[in-house]
Amino acid sequence: MATIAEALAIAFDHHESGRLAEAEILYGRILDADPHQATALHLLGVLYGQTDRPKLAAALFVGAIGLVPDNPGLRYDLARVRLILEDGEGAVAALRRTLALQPDHAAALFQLALACRGVGRHGESLLALERLLTLQPDSLEARYLADRAVAREGRALLERGKIGRAVARLTRPVAEAVGVPLLSAHAAALYRDGRAGEAARLLRGILAVLPAEPLALWNLSLDRLDAGGAAAAERLARRARALAPQEAEAHAKLGLALAAQGRRAEAAEAARAALACDPAHAPSLSNLGALIVQTACGQALRLADRALRLADRALRLAPELGEAWVVRGDALVHLDRPRDAEEAFRGALRVAPQLVVAHWNLSHLLLRLGDYAAGWAEYEWRWRSEALAGQRRPFRQPLWDGADLTGRTILVHAEQGLGDTIQFVRFLDAVLRAGPARVYLEAHGPLLSLLEGNTDPARVTVVPRAPDFPGVGGLPGTDVQIPLMSLAGLFCPSLEAIPAAVPYLRPDPSRAAAWGERLADGQPTGGPGLRVGLVWAGNPSFHGDAQRSPRLAGLRPVLDVPGVRFFALQKGPGREDLEGADLPSSFTDLGPDIADVADTAAIMANLDLVISSCTGPAHLAGALGVPVWVVLPHPSDWRWLMERDDSPWYPTARLFRQTRSGDWSGPAEAMARALRGLVDGLEG
Repeated sequence: MATIAEALAIAFDHHESGRLAEAEILYGRILDADPHQATALHLLGVLYGQTDRPKLAAALFVGAIGLVPDNPGLRYDLARVRLILEDGEGAVAALRRTLALQPDHAAALFQLALACRGVGRHGESLLALERLLTLQPDSLEARYLADRAVAREGRALLERGKIGRAVARLTRPVAEAVGVPLLSAHAAALYRDGRAGEAARLLRGILAVLPAEPLALWNLSLDRLDAGGAAAAERLARRARALAPQEAEAHAKLGLALAAQGRRAEAAEAARAALACDPAHAPSLSNLGALIVQTACGQALRLADRALRLADRALRLAPELGEAWVVRGDALVHLDRPRDAEEAFRGALRVAPQLVVAHWNLSHLLLRLGDYAAGWAEYEWRWRSEALAGQRRPFRQPLWDGADLTGRTILVHAEQGLGDTIQFVRFLDAVLRAGPARVYLEAHGPLLSLLEGNTDPARVTVVPRAPDFPGVGGLPGTDVQIPLMSLAGLFCPSLEAIPAAVPYLRPDPSRAAAWGERLADGQPTGGPGLRVGLVWAGNPSFHGDAQRSPRLAGLRPVLDVPGVRFFALQKGPGREDLEGADLPSSFTDLGPDIADVADTAAIMANLDLVISSCTGPAHLAGALGVPVWVVLPHPSDWRWLMERDDSPWYPTARLFRQTRSGDWSGPAEAMARALRGLVDGLEG
């Protein structure tokens, strides 16, 4: 008769060969002979598990464990059937005991991770996966589950605002692959929500643990760029690129930092380097297109067409890339396709509703199209734009909404350039009609004298800009406040609503008389002649000044018209054009003697015509009701609308537009012909 050991061997052979019925009968006979035969209990339990009898299997495993409690295999098999029976806690307990007996039991670690996740013990699940990955670092299943667990735990910490704990958890070695991207994505979300300070703190936290982490470096570079620190952004991006030269994103972020410093050629080179790493890197296609369309302001429209193609390539790769939609819109503006451009900007806002540059550019386009109701609403996004980053101010007073002001005080504060203030101060009458007890009008220093002479001191107090601008130190306390240009959104819903009666500004009579005597006597040519003032350049700190300013050379055809006495009203850096210039004897430079805008107004009151680039003096002449010819670039600023040669803002204005970007010969020659016609009419 066979021994129990021989019977077990025969039963196991049946079991292993798939003859389960024979194996089950033989296991049963062995247990009839010896109920405490642990091996038979174990193997019969395994067979019951294979034949869908998990409860019986569990009972046999428990019996076997009672006989041999230190067998990790028995504990593991018990855990497996408890998982089948949906006894998660029982499975966890069995697996813990398995690993206590055999710490390197890889299968038990994996099952423990699954079991813990099933009963909500996510932290323990992740710890099990981390232990498993130290044993089997190439386990794809374990890596996948660990990444999901890290993401879950990290998001939970971030949602509760536990930034420090999230960084500590997500920068552990096993978590870096998913943790750092997760933290960076969270930082990017904070950044998009306007919480740049929190984003920067999070990125610095990553770098404190992982100082050579390029993803955090290049994202911190973007944050620095938003804060106006382009040089610091460049340094961070260069560190990221040195660590990860194969990554397109590192080159792309460097390009953004260079572009912010006006180094367009280097920025374009960085964008091309990014595309060499990844020809399908949509942000770099978009960035390169943006650089090209900026260059197109002063060069051939073929560049705008190239920028459009790059933007379209980017959008085929990444249709959700809002910045590429903006580049597409900008290119279409330069290609004189305004309605297509509008659709592109709106496309940007469909995929990225908070994309400030899309709102900013759409506002300019709508205002150029004369859609003031929609345009002014979009224009309120200017305070979040990079273009006006240096003018954002911490006012505590609420923004005025146009409600009755009886018994209340209001601060109306000028913004942007001198020309903007001159153009929009016309809306001060609308503020006064709301019945305020007092209006405080904050303005740039050069405008103070002119504005004081054109406001009622009983109702309006003109105050200089805060000495800590863009702070608000030293300004009067008022009930409400409003930026000057925001008044248009309240009172100018259409072109027809523009308060266009001129003059709405008048020069100081005594100054005008003094300048009248100056212009009448001692002129180089003497005698009568058409008096024409000239301005050829704006403020070079304005980002588009190079495109809008024809400079003196661009107006040369005008200077060759006989019978005209020219008076240079140019102030600032544009005066360098006078050095070595071959000027007619009829040309008089008044620039050195002009003290402020009130002086310029007094001079203009004695002129027959002002010829100006798109800058402050053009608005001043229009506000004074003096005939003014404005020479405009292509495309022109939004306030001059499109295609027309007159302005609903200034009845005495005539517009001379470029037909090709960068070419001033057309409008200059047109002005010269028109000026000859004026001279001929005067002489006739």
